[in-house]
Amino acid sequence: MKNPPANPIARQSQTWLTEALLRLMERKPFTEITITEIAEKAGLSRRTFYRIFATREEVLTHYADTLYAEFVEQLQARPAYDYQEVMRLYFQFWYTHKSFLMLLKRNDLLPMIAQQYGRYFPEVFRLVKADHPLAHDPEALSYAMAYSAGGLFSLLLRWAENGMEKTPEEMMALVEKAIKQA
Repeated sequence: MKNPPANPIARQSQTWLTEALLRLMERKPFTEITITEIAEKAGLSRRTFYRIFATREEVLTHYADTLYAEFVEQLQARPAYDYQEVMRLYFQFWYTHKSFLMLLKRNDLLPMIAQQYGRYFPEVFRLVKADHPLAHDPEALSYAMAYSAGGLFSLLLRWAENGMEKTPEEMMALVEKAIKQA
């Protein structure tokens, strides 16, 4: 993706384009949505779209980045962490963004979320376990994060595939039960 716009008007246009794509995805498959439609829905020109984004996929990546940044902010606001608390926050966070996940699911785009994990998981790990030896071993950390991200993404994927009918608390109980049984 291009660098985030510094200009407040460009940032507003970025927000409008993102909102426009998400609204269009509620009515129409992602593959059938054109750049022109997104720009028109946002009240902007195609040229403005291309100044900010190169593709429709970049719009979704931008939104996912925004969500991950929000999750990291929520973690930073907490004074103490343990694995269960992070998992609980994770499920609660995604439950509040259920509509976005369901749009991605409907359009076979959920794997896009997994691609973002690699960028954010090391930061989350450092917030939660800054004193852990892995925090100071980049290579080992990258493998540990791949392992954790794969598991968390698989849980999110299964949850989304089932329509996210279970509450975050029910998901947490299932995970705790599975960990105890393993």
